[in-house]
Amino acid sequence: MTRYIATTGFFDGVHKGHVAVLERLKKVGGDLNLPVCVVTFWPHPRIVLNDDSDKLKLLSSVKEKKQYIESLGIHRVIVIPFTEKFSNISPKQFIVEELVEKYDIAGLCIGYDHHIGKNREGGFELIKEICNETGLYCERIPPLMIGDKIISSQKIRKYLLEGNVEEANFMLNYSYSLTGVVIHGQKLGGTIGFPTANIKVENDLKLIPAEGVYAVKVKIENCPKHLSGMLYIGKKAAANDPNKIFIEVNIFDFNDDLYGKQISVSFEYFVRKNMQFGNIREMKTQLTTDRQIVHELLSLNP
Repeated sequence: MTRYIATTGFFDGVHKGHVAVLERLKKVGGDLNLPVCVVTFWPHPRIVLNDDSDKLKLLSSVKEKKQYIESLGIHRVIVIPFTEKFSNISPKQFIVEELVEKYDIAGLCIGYDHHIGKNREGGFELIKEICNETGLYCERIPPLMIGDKIISSQKIRKYLLEGNVEEANFMLNYSYSLTGVVIHGQKLGGTIGFPTANIKVENDLKLIPAEGVYAVKVKIENCPKHLSGMLYIGKKAAANDPNKIFIEVNIFDFNDDLYGKQISVSFEYFVRKNMQFGNIREMKTQLTTDRQIVHELLSLNP
């Protein structure tokens, strides 16, 4: 039987603060000569328990979260289905019956503000007490500070909803991205020299950044290199649903058919807020300016 040193949490986005926890976890595992494990959950507890769950959007899908964590050298990632029944277990039940008996956990490294069990009643002091009773290693890891700020998924979501992708990316330590399939759109862009790929994001829970124009890097399935482009997020007056949000990207120096293909866009810079145009000529003039700005911005980060 293989025993593990573990940490638990939702780890949305797997940002710099999470990475600090995982790096400490690996150090403890190495010192104790034990492999390391992340125990996480899906879906988010708020989606199961709160009435306003429709307002919560996430930084990473469960697939992305697992990939990020595994890429950091974690030996095992366990995803526990979060249900209303599961939410009612006590901290001691979670540690003893879930972590120890089901998953062979020999110790815990806990983030500074992590709580477990029904109503989040298991803070670090109770976790430590239960671990001492059970013979488990236990350690609390302090928060990662940048200046006077604690990095958190909540802060990153806020930055993205404000269009501040540079600050969000700094806290994530990678560029925030959206992945989806290219679908048919209104095809207006192609008639004025700015053809766009319309993206249907594959995960409904994924957070869409603020409306506006962005400089992005683009990865197309089966294409080995990243391309540059400018991306629009926003509504369209001519759409059947005036509240529908469109996500479309003009990929530079690319003309192939993308319909039905998977595409990922990584947000690098916010360019401008959305604008109203009096006619097509005004729109084309602005898009020409936008394209030049995007070229200049992406040249800073090739």
